[in-house]
Amino acid sequence: MTLLTPSIRYDHNGISFFRVLPVYVLFFEDEDGDPCFVTERTEQGQAVVCFLSPFDAVFEAAHAVTRGRFYHVLPASEVDWRVFRDADQLGFIADIHLGWPSIDGNILLRPSGRLGGVCRLMHHWARDPLMFEVDPIILAEYSRIRELAGLFAWEETHREVLNWDSHRLYQVAERAFGSIELLRRNATGCKQVALFDPEFGQWHFVPFTEIPQRR
Repeated sequence: MTLLTPSIRYDHNGISFFRVLPVYVLFFEDEDGDPCFVTERTEQGQAVVCFLSPFDAVFEAAHAVTRGRFYHVLPASEVDWRVFRDADQLGFIADIHLGWPSIDGNILLRPSGRLGGVCRLMHHWARDPLMFEVDPIILAEYSRIRELAGLFAWEETHREVLNWDSHRLYQVAERAFGSIELLRRNATGCKQVALFDPEFGQWHFVPFTEIPQRR
């Protein structure tokens, strides 16, 4: 399983995003050894998928291994800020991961076999100085979903996960996979979002009425 990795060496020109609230991204290396970020296709262009939970990012990376992909987890603050540009080059976009689509306690897979995702597209116009942080609207929705699951201390849990060694992360990820079924099925009509609490090793399922179909 691929875990948190050292920084990619970029020339940031002194610009770094997601400094207020830590966010994590997934990347893999192409045949030339260059990093390629995991993205979603949106009307505003390819949006890098961003995780507020480092464990959720690790869980996605662990599942990718079963499909022959090897993802690394990296703090978004270490990423070249230009990868967040929208299609018009006038603003910045990111697809913020909220959880996984679920039906009857099962997580849904896309037709490709990749994990489904419940995300919110965040689109901000560029400004001077250049800044891009998780906005209050998306953060409130993220918090609300976790509070519905009783996960009121999610920020503390996210910070604690960063102190775990690779062995513990592996064990918890294996426990998460072992306690849930994965179904390759269309997300249409899905009305639940699945969340995993790594501290207690439990899945939670929260009502959610707006789950877009992911390819």
